Amino acid sequence: MRSILQRRARLALAAAAVLPLLAADTDRDGLDDALEQTLLERFTPVLLLSATDCAGMPAQFHPDRPHPEEAARNGTLYGQVTPRGEGRVEIHYYHLWASDCGRGGHSLDAEHVSVLIAEEGGLWRALYWYAAAHEDTPCNASSGAPARALAAETRGARVWVSRGKHASFLDRGACPWGCGGDVCQEGIAWRAGRVINLGEPDAIAEGMQWVRSPRWPLLAKMGSDFPDARREQLARAAGVQSLTMSLRPAQSLLLAGDTTADALGIARSSTGNALATAGRKTSGALEESTARTARAVGLSLRKTGRFLGLPQRKREQDSRR
Repeated sequence: MRSILQRRARLALAAAAVLPLLAADTDRDGLDDALEQTLLERFTPVLLLSATDCAGMPAQFHPDRPHPEEAARNGTLYGQVTPRGEGRVEIHYYHLWASDCGRGGHSLDAEHVSVLIAEEGGLWRALYWYAAAHEDTPCNASSGAPARALAAETRGARVWVSRGKHASFLDRGACPWGCGGDVCQEGIAWRAGRVINLGEPDAIAEGMQWVRSPRWPLLAKMGSDFPDARREQLARAAGVQSLTMSLRPAQSLLLAGDTTADALGIARSSTGNALATAGRKTSGALEESTARTARAVGLSLRKTGRFLGLPQRKREQDSRR
């Protein structure tokens, strides 16, 4: 009996020594790394990408570089898993691009989608989804929705990504309402096979120091997307909810300007051709108009002269002036 008890004690001690090795928390947020990876993969969203996006696909970046340097355009997603108290966990999915190649484009483009989940009866379920679109700009068109409204409580939501600009939308119909420059097209339904965990802002994963680079605002996007007021707003929502209070005056002007720019862009070639034709026609029309005006004025002067009783010669002189 004593030998059996001793053997069990040794096994217990061995297990206690091994558990810390199996359970790792490299970003020091209180969640086991293995659990974080499981949750990242379970709720990975499906990105609806344009087949003609000039940046191709979300990019993977070289590790161990101080600034982001593109390694491949292979659709890699990056993730962040953060406990939010009361049994809730917030997950961010970053689709990172080598460039924003839409109107007003620039190099490097950091975009994201997020989900708030909670454990219920041993099963993790999504509560709310958030899609970032032009955050912190006058064109902000970010949106959120209850997970049940998107049929995305136990899986990733379907998210539209605008061509070239890469803003994220939970509803395709909302795509044009940033400042008019977003176009969401049927194309590639992409669910990344790999999601790389970036860690937390104060404990970035090894080799991912480019997250902190001032060349893009990625680090600033690592805060919570679900503050109390937003959760209350989404709890009352029946479907996708705009998270901007109203269309601000500046946004309205930009929307109008962007829409006009689109119309002018479409019309530019037609207008160029039309102007050449119109120039020739206008020249002839002006000559004809001048002649018609002169005849009309002369006729009017003659009629006026007759009415006033002026001599015929005087009326003819006035009509020639």
